[in-house]
Amino acid sequence: MPPKKLRRNIDIIGVGSSISGLADKTDGCINLTTRELWAEAAAAAIKDSGLPHSAIEALYIGNMQSSYNEGQYHLGYVLGMCNGLEADEGIFKSAVGVEGACASSSHAIRAAVFAVASGAYDVVIAGGVEQGNTKWDWTSPGEAQSMNTMDLLTGIFAHLDQGWEVPQMNMLDHVMSQWLLAYAKHYHLSKEQLLKMLDARVITNWTNGLGTPELFWNPPIEEMLKQFNVSDIHELLASPKINPVRNWPIRRWDYMRRVDGASAVVICAADVSKNTKRIPIHYLGTGNALQQYALSRDMYRMPFVEEAGKQAYSMSGLMPSDINIVEMYDFGPAEYFLPLEDLGFWGRGESYERAISGSGLYSGDKPVNPSSGGSTCGCVSGAIGAASIGHLVRELRCEAGAKQVKPQPKIGMAYDCGGARNCVIHILGR
Repeated sequence: MPPKKLRRNIDIIGVGSSISGLADKTDGCINLTTRELWAEAAAAAIKDSGLPHSAIEALYIGNMQSSYNEGQYHLGYVLGMCNGLEADEGIFKSAVGVEGACASSSHAIRAAVFAVASGAYDVVIAGGVEQGNTKWDWTSPGEAQSMNTMDLLTGIFAHLDQGWEVPQMNMLDHVMSQWLLAYAKHYHLSKEQLLKMLDARVITNWTNGLGTPELFWNPPIEEMLKQFNVSDIHELLASPKINPVRNWPIRRWDYMRRVDGASAVVICAADVSKNTKRIPIHYLGTGNALQQYALSRDMYRMPFVEEAGKQAYSMSGLMPSDINIVEMYDFGPAEYFLPLEDLGFWGRGESYERAISGSGLYSGDKPVNPSSGGSTCGCVSGAIGAASIGHLVRELRCEAGAKQVKPQPKIGMAYDCGGARNCVIHILGR
């Protein structure tokens, strides 16, 4: 079959994010609901685009847990009105909710891209919002209720197959540990090398996040060493008290820090962006593939990621060697190292050397997550794809400030994944 192509050229001309944090603990974020978080991100993206609010023709919103945490289905309806997408008195423009676990915002953006490419719209807004750390109900509107461990697990693991995976305990965390062990066995990594590789990922993400004020968690490394009375970062990460094992070899600090927030992008036809003052970033290609139960014959690779990458490369007409920078949702270390190799950004079996040499730093030769990534410094799960695209846009525009990759990248890739088995790829260029 011939490669799939978008029917017309698509640009991203606006990006924006809300405050991120915990709705029951973080100053500035307390008691914020999905509608308030999304309104903040959407307003920022529209302002960044330079277009008037009235130019937005439709909304595509991704969300993972609102039906559980807030009892709110039909989120497109609610957020379309909060977004002020009024077409006439009492009549609002199209607003569609999209769910794809942690990749919800990426699916919303793909839907928006396809809608504009088809000619149905010229300008749309898309993205994701998640309020996944507290519960709400109609008996106490506007008051966040802290969730216990069972609430958190129920909300998170509702993306698994409830009729098979959950009863069989085929859980995401267990599968991720198997990926890492299979990878280490296939590439002959010792226990010490594997743990050193995991340490390097945490250090890379942490270093990339330092000095970025909008991040939820980014204390200076020296401050944390002093707090825990350890001499260096490896001693901190090796401490069973500070960093206990959760699913061997994955430890507490190898997982993501879940926070609440929203991210939005304004997408338009290329002939619209010609009339704006913003630097347009071109949407070049996308891919999506799923895998049953996240299991594969060779657990040191992820075939569904390879397939999604092939689709995106084919649509864009690019090769892995053309990619200058990657922003990715790394829920845990397996969803960092394996996809980087499956997508060809790092070579097969290179992850250990790449990680410990600092290749993934924003100052490295193969930068990964200059934003700090989707785990170490805080992650809004159902909005991470939109956030990753926002970071890529700023890097490609040369607007990333202290974390600007040099030389200025020309081509960037965003990797997103829902439930560790539903991969979405976006390729952008300037």
